[in-house]
Amino acid sequence: MSTTDQDAKGVVIEIIEKLPPGAAEHPLGVVVPTEVRINGQALLCSASHPVKIHEIDLDDQSLALVTLTLFARRIRVDTEETSADV
Repeated sequence: MSTTDQDAKGVVIEIIEKLPPGAAEHPLGVVVPTEVRINGQALLCSASHPVKIHEIDLDDQSLALVTLTLFARRIRVDTEETSADV
């Protein structure tokens, strides 16, 4: 499956604090993240390199840039042939 500029889109990033059952929020009123997910997939992140969120405004849309430091099992930098119908 290939991705073109027409169907490329941003990902869903979830920065979650796992609370014990019955706790509605952190006692201090802040979120202390214990899990990060991209498109629902939990990731291994470095505790010494925290998640950084940078707010940006583009054409009246509220967007964000997110900087994550992740542990990778494998990194692939390669080329792919596009299909003829793209």
